[in-house]
Amino acid sequence: MAKWGEGDPRWVVEHREDGKNVNNWHWTATSKMAWVKERLGDLFNGVAHHTLPDDKGVLNITGLKQVNGEATITVRKGNKKLVIYDLNVSLSYEGHLSGSDKTVKGEVKVEDVSNGSEEDEYIFTITVEGTGSEQDECKNGAEGLRPIILEKIRQLIADLNEL
Repeated sequence: MAKWGEGDPRWVVEHREDGKNVNNWHWTATSKMAWVKERLGDLFNGVAHHTLPDDKGVLNITGLKQVNGEATITVRKGNKKLVIYDLNVSLSYEGHLSGSDKTVKGEVKVEDVSNGSEEDEYIFTITVEGTGSEQDECKNGAEGLRPIILEKIRQLIADLNEL
């Protein structure tokens, strides 16, 4: 082991007056929220089509409404990468019941999407605009969107870890 001051001059780990973070030796953190919003928008762009039980109608995720939280990639010593994310995702959906020309609109919120949570710990909240039997039918059927949403969130996390 080299003694202080007796090493390769390229090995810079001492205190520097200029504060430079040579070769990212110290932590660097880069926000990836803009990328997450764009990627989720792409993943949920016109994808989900769920048929309600007994062919009573269909539900479609119409798009990403909002994403809140954080997504950060940190690097230590130039190569030790850590991906940190804690997201709340809001999606809009539309339902069309068989024999009706009415469009039912609603929202699915997925909260606590983080690297500290398992998929079964994500909090799903389903709401619908208005009241009535058609709205109730679509709201109850929107639970069938969960596997589609989870698949897209898994894809987002895999893509985030590859950055």
